[in-house]
Amino acid sequence: MNMGRGISEKFLKDLRSGELRPVLETVLCDDTLCLEIRNDYINIYYRGGNMLRIIEKPSGYKAEFDMKYCEHKTAESKFKQQISEAKTIFNYITIIPFIKAEMDFYFHEHPKLERECQQLILRENNSTSLANDTDYYIADIEYANSQNGSRFDMLAVKWPSTSVARKNSLGLSLSFIEVKYGDNALVGAAGLSKHFADMESFLSADYADGIFTEVETMLNQKIELGLVNGLRESTKIQIDRDKKPEFVLLFANHKPASSVLKRELETIINTDIYKRLYSLADTKIAVSNYMGFGLYENGVISLEDFLNEY
Repeated sequence: MNMGRGISEKFLKDLRSGELRPVLETVLCDDTLCLEIRNDYINIYYRGGNMLRIIEKPSGYKAEFDMKYCEHKTAESKFKQQISEAKTIFNYITIIPFIKAEMDFYFHEHPKLERECQQLILRENNSTSLANDTDYYIADIEYANSQNGSRFDMLAVKWPSTSVARKNSLGLSLSFIEVKYGDNALVGAAGLSKHFADMESFLSADYADGIFTEVETMLNQKIELGLVNGLRESTKIQIDRDKKPEFVLLFANHKPASSVLKRELETIINTDIYKRLYSLADTKIAVSNYMGFGLYENGVISLEDFLNEY
């Protein structure tokens, strides 16, 4: 079994041309789904929710679906029985429309707008026709490492889209992206201050080297599976360990008339935590690019420039 993120060569082969090919074909043909690489398993996300988990076992592959998505308060489940009767991966793939319907009801009652936003960002930068023009590729969403307790909304590789830069897939840089949806997410137990503290703690503990390898593995395996538009399957991403990573904050639907964002950032920038983080990572803010979710280098600016300009 793998110690970090990544699936086996057999798993990759079975997705590309073996018994799991219908799974990959479904994801490749459905823009509402994304496939994320885990440790010897994959997650398929729909609207930011984990629709299906496929795990490699010594005896084969096992599919799992969280039946909580069939539990509704305001509407009776229509397809719970059909979903609960699914036994094989092929069974689950054939009833995806039923699974989506149940998840739609669930998300109506339990909105996960921030996670939906993450999946949209991934789609724009990885799989649309514009993906090859943006300057970031998303390696993972909803990253969680139980060994060191780290959690990140998104992990990305910065690779400028100029013709000169795209000739070399080596020496790229790592970006940690934190997504905040609405101003209520900026304060409280999971607010901005905590994310700055967690980021400083993670990088100070020297966990970054391991995550460099994981990000390379995840993104390279996505490329091999054809999940990253515009990149050849033979492309191999390599991150430069000597480059300072980016800590990118992406604020979705911030209310301009609200002072909470300015107040929180001005408070943070004067703390000892930020002063220590400054030497470990380049803290940046992703600003709107004409209402899209594409991430461009000139639209990801330093925290100091953001406060001065906005």
